[in-house]
Amino acid sequence: MKKLTAIGYIWTSPSTPDAEGIARSCRETINNYCRENNISFKKMFKDLGGTGTANKREEMTELLQYIDENKIDYLIVDSLYSLGRRFHDVIIIFNEFKNRTVGLISINEKLNTLNAEGQNIINALFSIPHIAHLVRPKDNSIKSREKEIFYSGGACPYGYMIDRKTNHYQVIEQEALIIRRIFRERLSGRSLRQIANDLSKEGIRTKRGGKWQANTIKTILENPFYTGIYINNGIVYRDCHDSLISEYVFNKVNSPEASEEERKAQPEAS
Repeated sequence: MKKLTAIGYIWTSPSTPDAEGIARSCRETINNYCRENNISFKKMFKDLGGTGTANKREEMTELLQYIDENKIDYLIVDSLYSLGRRFHDVIIIFNEFKNRTVGLISINEKLNTLNAEGQNIINALFSIPHIAHLVRPKDNSIKSREKEIFYSGGACPYGYMIDRKTNHYQVIEQEALIIRRIFRERLSGRSLRQIANDLSKEGIRTKRGGKWQANTIKTILENPFYTGIYINNGIVYRDCHDSLISEYVFNKVNSPEASEEERKAQPEAS
């Protein structure tokens, strides 16, 4: 039986610290996945700090050309976040593979576009309107950013800090890793309490320096801010800051099915 082949890819935003280190970790994750699944890992493509339309990035352009010129079975990423910070970025790249025989595997999300479940997910994604559905503002309007959205007071979400010179939100990479871990563990089926207890046991503190609680985890998981969305006076602004997770992951974590599983996992009241 012919051994399957694959290439890897990662994109990071221009503001990502130690992008090379993250890329090395990503490559190792993909390499390990290939080894465990008897896939021949051919090449890694990296758009570190890349800007512009997702399929026009320098390395992504080379990647697509490489696929067209070579027999490759899969493009593998460690998570959908490696494709881009916006839902639109992910859809653009998915569209590039729609008419190709190459599959796309996302390790964290357990997504394989060549199997039936993966195809159902892709079909569902393409049925979603261009503007994401996860937030419904009071007046049902979603506005694109026409000017910079500045920090206007209140608590700064875990994973971010305020640049006092520009008054913009900036990612704190160490905290961002915790945010991605929380979403990843929740997707794997762990309860809010289990996630909170593990973080506290490891000495990881909340934004205010306290211990983690189930409600703290729940608040993070339900906050669309982590997808790059900013809500002000009922109006939704997109791409106002770097996202930490994809909208696909956010929607999956907050699906009715996930809520029902959490409810069933709770101990019955005595």
